[in-house]
Amino acid sequence: MSLFEICQFIQDSKIGTDIRESIWVFPIIETVHVLGVAISVGLIMFLDLKLTGLGMRRIPAAHLMHRLKPWYMLGFGLMMISGALLFWSEAAKLYESFTFRMKVLFLVLAGLNALIFEILYTPRIASFETQGTPGGATVVGWCSLGFWAAVIGFGRWTAYGLS
Repeated sequence: MSLFEICQFIQDSKIGTDIRESIWVFPIIETVHVLGVAISVGLIMFLDLKLTGLGMRRIPAAHLMHRLKPWYMLGFGLMMISGALLFWSEAAKLYESFTFRMKVLFLVLAGLNALIFEILYTPRIASFETQGTPGGATVVGWCSLGFWAAVIGFGRWTAYGLS
């Protein structure tokens, strides 16, 4: 069974069909998805702006991350669960979409970027105030801003059927 056939099977399942054909379910899931993106990416941007030196200069990075992390992780969870349900309802269509593939690529890159930050810089984030933000952490911040902008851009492009 090919990957396309698997996507077709997922899309044609009862759950996929029910989501896609419901007058309320698909729009509600899509709304939750957009809100999850707004919460997650919106809050991650505060930390990214701190890392790049473009904002939040008076707030310690450790304090900022400690306060925002539960909320941006909640938004990320909402975004991923609702995104999986949206994919379930249109898997075959999205399989063929170049813009969806680009969105997924940049989502993976954003995740790897976050993992790098978590492993290399989170354990010593408290030292950023006394020793300065390491150059690598600044690069992670810039990459995060770019990757998330691409995820959102390609996501909107996919949603409006411009793929």
